[in-house]
Amino acid sequence: MGDAGKQITLAELEAYLQSHPDIFLQHPELLETLELHQSPEGTISLAQKQQQRLKEKNKQLNEQLHALIDNAHSNAELQQRVHALCLSLLDAADLGSLIKNLMEELQQEFAADDVAVRLFYGDKPFKLPDLKANVGQLHADDTKLRSFDNLLSKQKPICGRLTKAQKALLFNDKADDIQSVACLPLGHEPCAGLLAIGSQDPNRFHADMATDYLSFLGEVFMRVLRYHTHNHG
Repeated sequence: MGDAGKQITLAELEAYLQSHPDIFLQHPELLETLELHQSPEGTISLAQKQQQRLKEKNKQLNEQLHALIDNAHSNAELQQRVHALCLSLLDAADLGSLIKNLMEELQQEFAADDVAVRLFYGDKPFKLPDLKANVGQLHADDTKLRSFDNLLSKQKPICGRLTKAQKALLFNDKADDIQSVACLPLGHEPCAGLLAIGSQDPNRFHADMATDYLSFLGEVFMRVLRYHTHNHG
């Protein structure tokens, strides 16, 4: 046990008690040597304080668990929506049906206030079907796309807030009303365009949403789009 006359520091005592939390249970006689003063009126004991902290920690863990469950449910619903939409895209008979299916399904299934598609072209634009939808074309090197450089370089969807310049390019006169967006590149090598789902609810699309399914949606749409524009253009 060492030298009985040796004085230990407060830090050493704290370290020992932390490593032996059951010391007073194993040696209850030690309690008789402690000088405990009655807590002043209006204060709580150490046991009460410990219980209070445990309750607070338990509440925090429960809140985190419920948040994880909510996110899991949200992601499961997202997976089902994207799966159904991909099947609809594969069934499209022509370019007009493809874009119409995409816009209508996204607006309905994701409770979107607006859906935007910006398709990229190289040498010259291709003929778009006459649809009353937020669809447009941009040259792949258009300077307006610089605000999306980070998104296009990472080739991953983003969910949350967009800048004013980004919203202006996507949503035109509705840009000021759109508060949260799920935006994704349509494929890669090269990217065929941008797809954006906009909402006036600032919390509708957020950074914790799963984006793997949205990436898959972008890949599917890109391939079906190229099939219709190259083979049936």
